[in-house]
Amino acid sequence: MTRIEVSRSGGFAGLTRTWSVDVSSTEAEERWLPLLDQADPGGSEETQRDRYVYHIAVGYREVTVAESAVQGPWKELVERVKNASTGQREDKPEEGS
Repeated sequence: MTRIEVSRSGGFAGLTRTWSVDVSSTEAEERWLPLLDQADPGGSEETQRDRYVYHIAVGYREVTVAESAVQGPWKELVERVKNASTGQREDKPEEGS
């Protein structure tokens, strides 16, 4: 099993929410890890004030994706984790917010 974790931070209130789900290693390797491999490590999208930023981890690999880039397969991944999550954590506002 491989854990997928999606954290969404930022927004007007500066809150962080985290969702996670365990998927089969096969699903992770065939469907989601290639998506992370295609991500621009420098972040092609500039973060914008009061917009969300998504931190996505599949196993030990992580990427950060601006809200405006959460489309297509990224949106599918985020929705998959949110819908299947066994629980949701809401953290404190980010410092400086």
